[in-house]
Amino acid sequence: MTSRVEIRRGFAGPFLAIWLIAAPAAAAQAPQPPQAQPRTSERGTDHLPLQFAVVTPEGANLADLKASEVSVRLGGKVRAIRSLQLITAGGEALVDNGLPLPFGTNAVSASGRTLVLVIDDESFRTGLEGVLRGTTESLIDGLSPEDRVALVTLPLGGTRVPLTRDHSRVRTAMAQVVGHAAANQTGSDLACRSRRTLESLASYLDNVGTRTEQMTVMFITAALAAPRRDAVAALAPGMCELSEHLFARVGVAAGAARAQFYVIRPGDASDGGAIQRETARGSDNPFAGMEHLAGVTGGKILSLTGSTGGAMERVLRETAAHYLATIDALPTDRSGRTQVLSVSVARRGVEVRSLPQITFAKPDRPNQVLEPSLRDMVGTSVMFRDLPLRAAAFPALAAEGDTVRIVTLAEPIESGVKLESMAGVLFDRDGKVAAQWLATADELKRTPVMAAMAAPAGLYRLRVAAIDTTGRSGTADFEVEAEIVRTGPLKLSSLVLGLLREGKFEPRLQFTTEPLAVAYVEIEGAVGGARVSAAVEVAETLNGPAIVSVPLVVQASGGQRFAAMGSVAVGALPPGDYIVRAIIGIEGNPPTRVVRTLRKSAR
Repeated sequence: MTSRVEIRRGFAGPFLAIWLIAAPAAAAQAPQPPQAQPRTSERGTDHLPLQFAVVTPEGANLADLKASEVSVRLGGKVRAIRSLQLITAGGEALVDNGLPLPFGTNAVSASGRTLVLVIDDESFRTGLEGVLRGTTESLIDGLSPEDRVALVTLPLGGTRVPLTRDHSRVRTAMAQVVGHAAANQTGSDLACRSRRTLESLASYLDNVGTRTEQMTVMFITAALAAPRRDAVAALAPGMCELSEHLFARVGVAAGAARAQFYVIRPGDASDGGAIQRETARGSDNPFAGMEHLAGVTGGKILSLTGSTGGAMERVLRETAAHYLATIDALPTDRSGRTQVLSVSVARRGVEVRSLPQITFAKPDRPNQVLEPSLRDMVGTSVMFRDLPLRAAAFPALAAEGDTVRIVTLAEPIESGVKLESMAGVLFDRDGKVAAQWLATADELKRTPVMAAMAAPAGLYRLRVAAIDTTGRSGTADFEVEAEIVRTGPLKLSSLVLGLLREGKFEPRLQFTTEPLAVAYVEIEGAVGGARVSAAVEVAETLNGPAIVSVPLVVQASGGQRFAAMGSVAVGALPPGDYIVRAIIGIEGNPPTRVVRTLRKSAR
């Protein structure tokens, strides 16, 4: 449905004054990075990041947890949670139907998941390779392009494939893995082999070092001994002694590497060969060591086959998202020493995936920023997540010469947050600063915070950095193409979505329970008396059929510039992402369209 209107002059669009907000005069000159200020306005405080997952018995992620429902004890002390957000790995929180992103946010891990497939190849017998290869296929089929995966065989094989996004390398390497378990082994044999495997596993994790981002380790073994002696109590321990200390070493290394463990066995029954019992020296149960390893790493035991279903499908479901909590750092936390960690939630019927111990590195690593300033945050590609943010940018018509005015919108995700400072920078394809802005005190009071920058046409990365009044810091990135759409003599701005408040247009980055969303487009180049058609549609896909279609009202706003505006009903739409298409044409020329993704959240 379209409207054909004869344009009349003399109307000033309600959004014009906001949309054409002048960028600071300094932005038009050679850009200089925002100057670091004292903590009063420009520097955040040191917060410790803690990752954990909360899943249902079926492995689905719990997505509505609140900070008030989480209790954290670190080093034996209860710690207050400063922020809590659900981080979705590999862009899983975003739609997968080809829609443009509605905004950038630090609540998504654009780098994807980090997964390590560790196979204890001396634990299973020849013939089980088919199960393992099928498992690898299942894992690879469920990965996103951004997920990195590695393959390691223990105790002697080492890293077969380092972390890579070329998942086919893992499939190829897996075809060369074979089982080496002995046909018959004693409990001492099992203990010796388990010790070699655990030593290799601890060494691998030690080499990973102390990390801040979460990784997932899928440790596949058919048999693993629990701590045991290799001699009777009256004699000194021998070469097959398997001590509790070795398991503890793996747990410490896992805590430093942020390694969330899944201990996976190839089947529901023992596949590591017959174990000749030596009960005088300890348990010969081939599964007891798996339980012990899961205990020291906070892991979960799964089976590749049998009644428990697909282990890799479960791992992929559970690792699709995790919570990131931040707590205040004490002077003794960043000591490089291991601390006991306990995370609990006030929900029934759920499982918490958390490390039982954790290590924070000493603050002497290169490029480690513990109390970031705005300048620190915009000058690096590192994502800061203490303060959850979202941000977007839109090319507007107002510009001088060959430049395009790019309007930016940014806001905290949490309600009630008061911002202390915010800055935005546009980086071109070469990573050079093209324009920047520093929010004023008055701009920080608005939601979303809005500013404008001028830059030549092209593709840019917008980085917004902010610090709130509690010292939390955060960044959000968004790619924007600074291009003006044309149809015949007409030039069109980007499509912006928002609400009407007291007769004025207010842009919005996300919608919840609002019954209507207002679509706004600027038009330039039509003369008085020209006949322009304008309509707006809402659809589920970029080129799919319209769910809603309404005309846009086109009114003159001075000179040859006009504003097209209309309201679309979105209150009945279920939560999700939708494409909004503004279709605009002028008599004698084919119409064209500008699009924007509308995100409707359940809360």
